[in-house]
Amino acid sequence: MPGPAAAGEPAWTDPSRLAALAGSGPRHDTGGAHRGPTPLTPREHEIVMLIAQGLSNREIAGELVISPATAARHVANILAKLGFTSRTQVASWATRHDASS
Repeated sequence: MPGPAAAGEPAWTDPSRLAALAGSGPRHDTGGAHRGPTPLTPREHEIVMLIAQGLSNREIAGELVISPATAARHVANILAKLGFTSRTQVASWATRHDASS
């Protein structure tokens, strides 16, 4: 049985935990918009692409017709899942995981 992840380490960096995530339902875009498995939902991928375009939470909310608070929650979830602390890191990650850019 695998031990707990190191403090601060994203769960998806542990291959055994990633395998468990992969079996928990569809979590990736079958259209090839990104490479490899990620812990993000399709909606979170949409938001990642908007972050990469430089949109603020308020602009993301307007684009997706959601509240700014919901946009902020999505961004916070993305940062936590990827283990990042800034939107710049998310934008950089997006360029590495989006084959269509």
